[in-house]
This record gives sequence, C-alpha cells and structure tokens, in this order.
Amino acid sequence: MKKTFFKNMKFPAFLLSLLPLFFSCHGVIFDTIRDEVKLADAKISGDIQNIIRYKDDIFVSTGKISYRNVSLTKDLSGKTQEDYTAAAPTEVFVAAVDKKVEFESFSSPVGYIYSLAADSSNLYALSVIIEEDDDGYNVATKRILFSYNSESKEWKEIWSKSYDGDKNDKALLFCTNSPKEANRHAYFRYRSNVYELTGEKLGDTGMTLGTTDHSTAPTSSTESCTVLGSTVYFSSAYAMTSNETPEKDSTYIYRCNGDTVYYSTDGKWSDSASVDLSSDTIISLAFTKNYLLAGTSSGIVHTPLKADSSNVYAIPSSGNSDFDTNADSTLSSYYEVPALLVIDSSRSEYDSTIFATCLTSSTSASLNNVGLWSYFASEGEWNRE
Repeated sequence: MKKTFFKNMKFPAFLLSLLPLFFSCHGVIFDTIRDEVKLADAKISGDIQNIIRYKDDIFVSTGKISYRNVSLTKDLSGKTQEDYTAAAPTEVFVAAVDKKVEFESFSSPVGYIYSLAADSSNLYALSVIIEEDDDGYNVATKRILFSYNSESKEWKEIWSKSYDGDKNDKALLFCTNSPKEANRHAYFRYRSNVYELTGEKLGDTGMTLGTTDHSTAPTSSTESCTVLGSTVYFSSAYAMTSNETPEKDSTYIYRCNGDTVYYSTDGKWSDSASVDLSSDTIISLAFTKNYLLAGTSSGIVHTPLKADSSNVYAIPSSGNSDFDTNADSTLSSYYEVPALLVIDSSRSEYDSTIFATCLTSSTSASLNNVGLWSYFASEGEWNRE
C-alpha cells in the first residue's frame, strides 16, 4: 500500500474543501482517451492511497470513506446462485462483484481520513485533525487511529498523537489485503515501532523488529506486507502481493524494487528469481490468473505469467506487453498508480473486476480525473468510478 505522512503544510481556509488534491503526489488522466471511451462522471475523486477489502466490501477514502459490495457468491440484493435456481431458474445470477454500481458513503470518524486498513474483523482509519491557526491557515495538528467493528458498528479511537510537521514523525497503515478473509492482517507503524492491530486497543509495545528485510518480522522501515500460505511477510518495498485466490492459499509472493519484481515460493529472495519490467518505479502490484499488473510512478503496465516446473502460472515475464484494453491510455504515463486491487485473482485479467487509483502533479491533466478507476469484464474497458 502507499505510505502517507503529513509535512508542515498550511492551507488558506477557503481551500479546505480542496484537501483531497493537496495530498496528491503524482498521476491523473487526460480528458481525451486514446481508445475513445466515453468517460463516466466521476463520483470518487481525490487522493486515494489504498483500496481495502473488508468483509464482502471494498473501501476507499478521499477524506471521507466510501464503499461498495464485491461479493463473489451473492448479488447486490443478497441472493445466491441457489436462490435463483430454486425460485427463478430463468433469471441469470450476476455476482455483486461483476456489476458496476455506484459507491455509497460510509460512516467516518472525525478528521480527514487519509488511509485505511483491515483485518478479518475490523476496519481501521488513520485521520488527521486540521485546525485554523492565528494567521488563518489550516494546519494539521493531530493524528488519530480508529477501529470499526461490523458488530458494534462504532468507530473507536485506539491511538492519537499531536503533530507539528516533523518529517520523522511518520505514521502509516498497511495490511495484507488478502482475498481470503482469514488471511487478512493489519499493522500500524509509528516512527520505528510496528504494531499488529487487533481491534480496539493498541498495545503498549510494538512488535519485535527483525534485522532482515523482506522476511517474517517487520523492521523499522517496513512499508508493505503479504501472506505466503498463512505466514505474513514484511518488506520495505512500496508494494507486495501474492497469488492467493479467494479459494486457495498463496504459493508465490512478489515484491518490487525500482522497476524490478522479485518472486519467491519460500520467502527467500534472489536476483535469479527476479524480472525487470522495463517500467518506471513500481509502487503497486496485483495478481491475475494470466498477468501480473504493476502500478508505477508513470502509469500501469502488465506482464504475462509463465508456468513453473509444476505447471503453475505464477512466474512473471521480463519486460511488459501491450494491453488489449484502454488501460494504458487511461492509466497512462502521465499518472501515478499507487493502488491496484483485483477482486478475484483466480480469473484472467480481462475476465476480472479491477480497481485502481490515479494521482497527478501535471498541470496538463484534468483534476476531475484524479481518483478511482475500474475495469469490469462486462464493460470491457477502464472508466471512472
């Protein structure tokens, strides 16, 4: 996931409504799309750091939280395939994940919500409190970590610290974001301490830090994590992912370094098990049945997967290949793609539902296109959410 921490920024009071744009780093979309796809009206706009799975929903935040259902076994009304077969055999069952619908607002705790994470039971939100100073500028004064449980349906504060803009005062959320709910784990790093989040309380002491990066213990520079089987691996890399599907545990994990992707079946890493994607810096990764997707500091790329000695298609190819969709003309080289999420990683890329976020610092790009994008197999194109 993308990391976020606030520097000592001041904003004129009348610009408070534009906060989502102030926290943008790089990347957005031109109004003219090469494949002549008509863009949908943008509903989820702004700086979106991550796309989070929680229960059967996905969540994003642009200061406030939005969500939509992505169940693989139920439709949007909650009916299953068996319900249709028994009651209306002539009707076609369409899983919630396969239907494009608008996101809904979700209850948000106080402050500007700039990062989310989730485990198997709880949703977590990292918020910044912004207040007007004596000169009429809005400044970040405090950060608060909240947890939400689907049973209590309440947000509860579990950590808070005042904030004065110290660049070393780093606070970030990250999580495994696994397709399998049982493998979802969330973590919070404050300065050099890393905590596993377990609900309504943050422990007095952080996790025991390891000395080796890309391993089963976090370090003081950990930025991301994923699951190999049921074991969590941590990395200082911008992004990690695995070949886990909603039904099967992962047998491969992946991490990035510059434009290189490393892959491993045992948690050990070597240059011999790495490929150069010939792209800009990779900052997000996502797995499909036939392609590995990479969001970069300059657009999106993908590379086909090759079979290993057991005929498992999980080894990424060197370089990158052309898209058969409008992916590289919407999420183009003008834009940073800090988050990617494939809902059902057992499907091939063009038969999937995929979400991506897009940011920019380019004055040539339209700020109307900063935010959340999606690809639905039924639509056959990338478009705005």
